Amino acid sequence: MQDKINFYKNQELDVKNEVFLNYNEQNIQAEKIEFVNTKFNNCKIINANFIEASFTNVEFINCDFSNTNFNEANFIKTKFINSKFVGCNFVESDMLENKIQESNFSYSNLTSSEIKNTEILNSNFKNSSICECILKNVKFKDSNLTLTQLFNTSLNNIDFSSCEIQGIGVNIKDLKGLKVNDIQALELSKILGIIIK
Repeated sequence: MQDKINFYKNQELDVKNEVFLNYNEQNIQAEKIEFVNTKFNNCKIINANFIEASFTNVEFINCDFSNTNFNEANFIKTKFINSKFVGCNFVESDMLENKIQESNFSYSNLTSSEIKNTEILNSNFKNSSICECILKNVKFKDSNLTLTQLFNTSLNNIDFSSCEIQGIGVNIKDLKGLKVNDIQALELSKILGIIIK
């Protein structure tokens, strides 16, 4: 499979309509490759390099891409299902019309990314960085954002009410319009310096 990816890269071809199944590999170098209508199923590709790669109509199912570099990558209409992206670098990436479900993005770095029209369902973003991001029509449900850093990211119209948000890092000005439940409001009151007796 690595030879196949390298073949596409060396020939400067897009990866289209491919299925990568049951493949284990490390340190793949796949900068600037475009993946279209492609499925990664039960793959373990860690410590890889997908800088400036593009993923359109791609599915990651039961995969492990931990510690992989997706800096400045694009994800359009992509599905992440029951997969691990622990410690991945998504800095300055674009995520448009994606679905993230039952997946682990803990310790990932999404700083300066644009995330739009995306669903995040029952997923783990604990200790991740979502700083200086643009979030538009992003739906979080039943997800773990404990200790996540969200500095300089507007949370207007974002609904965290079904999520775990203990210890999040956020600027006061970015809390405007954030939707939370009663218990979360008490947690956020500490950030606001409010003392509740």
